[in-house]
Amino acid sequence: MVDITTALEQTKPSSLDIVSRTAIYVFYNNYKYVRQLSRFGDMSYSSKKARYALLYVNTDILEEVVAKVQALHFVKEVRVSVLDDLDRDFSTAFHETVEAIKKNS
Repeated sequence: MVDITTALEQTKPSSLDIVSRTAIYVFYNNYKYVRQLSRFGDMSYSSKKARYALLYVNTDILEEVVAKVQALHFVKEVRVSVLDDLDRDFSTAFHETVEAIKKNS
């Protein structure tokens, strides 16, 4: 665990730099150990009832953090957010929808 902490400290940018972050959903067995997850990234939400936590991690060390979190004994599953992989350019989708409406009219 020491190596991931030192890696996080070495990659800390200055406060004005924009860092790419990725969301990780961690599903766990017991709420008792949730505080341990804050070592790996910024925990923005944890649900006691649904038994999951939302962590934001630097994208450049994502694979290392996912491997470390999956190795924890209380973790059932780790899912990485796919928001970065989605196409956020909706202009083409808008034009396609307008054309489909015109064809149907």
